[in-house]
Amino acid sequence: ILSQILKRKGIKHEVLNAKNHEKEAEIVAQAGRLGAVTIATNMAGRGTDIMLGGNPLFLTKKELKRQGFTEAAIKRVDTHIEEIELEQDGELSKAKHLFDDLYEKYKVQASEEQGAVRQAGGLAIIGTERHESRRIDNQLRGRSGRQGDPGSSRFYIGLDDELMRLFGSDRIQGVVEKIGLEEDMPIEHKMLTKSIENAQKKVEGRNFGIRKHVLQY
Repeated sequence: ILSQILKRKGIKHEVLNAKNHEKEAEIVAQAGRLGAVTIATNMAGRGTDIMLGGNPLFLTKKELKRQGFTEAAIKRVDTHIEEIELEQDGELSKAKHLFDDLYEKYKVQASEEQGAVRQAGGLAIIGTERHESRRIDNQLRGRSGRQGDPGSSRFYIGLDDELMRLFGSDRIQGVVEKIGLEEDMPIEHKMLTKSIENAQKKVEGRNFGIRKHVLQY
């Protein structure tokens, strides 16, 4: 749904979901480039750091692949190779020299871009809902501002979202109706934040109970 909205607005973006696991690491690695927009279904760990300005290593490997080098050769040149081995294998030697040149080029490019991304405020995380588990929210939040980088995060939740509907208190809905807030009016209040957290605690407790019972059985 979000991808369709962005397409209509003409905003270039990448979609990261379970279907895309081949490209997954590459999408994550380049999510910190200037103006990059990434939609992710559930982006907790993923095992690849989002580097501001992009990841020169991934760009290098991508270019080598485009130039027709095999996966095995690319993997090999990414490690330390003895000089004698390079002399014996011309193809490997060619790949190694190209790898080194490209890596230096992309490193300079990433470093320049990193400055521009920092200037723009770093990586901005927008959560379009709150997860059942606070741990997942915090992992997503932790995607920005890594290793001292600038960054920000903001979460959006609707009162008719499943988490609030099933576990949030009816009191909030009552308060909102009493004040007579407009449909698209944002509510930023400590009481609401606390209620969301309590709803998450309830779900976490319920899930813990389920796992405990399974273990007992």
